Amino acid sequence: MVLSDDALSLLRTSIRSVWALELLMLLRREPERAWSRDALIRELRGSEVVVQEALDGFLAAALVGAEPDGTHRYRPALAVLDQWVGEIEQAYAQRPSAIVREIFAAPGNKVQIFADSFRFRKND
Repeated sequence: MVLSDDALSLLRTSIRSVWALELLMLLRREPERAWSRDALIRELRGSEVVVQEALDGFLAAALVGAEPDGTHRYRPALAVLDQWVGEIEQAYAQRPSAIVREIFAAPGNKVQIFADSFRFRKND
């Protein structure tokens, strides 16, 4: 993987799905645009829940800022956060399957927890 340890950590802790990654990349491409939640849902053809969960995670990670009118825009609190997102975006463009695997392998990923619940264990 071509990600630095810090970028990989950001990916694992703050990007919970491919939808979230696509949303973050959309916001990053147009940092001057303030997006309403409805506009993001239409643009990504996503659900309200998925978009809101992603935005909440990005707000908590200081990647996105919320405007007083309820819109959101890409506004990392630190330049290094933008650098790490750039690394993730570049790696996703070069090796999308590797990035997707990292997202699903992240601790606390609901899809992984669900899949693990069906695994057989010896001597249980």
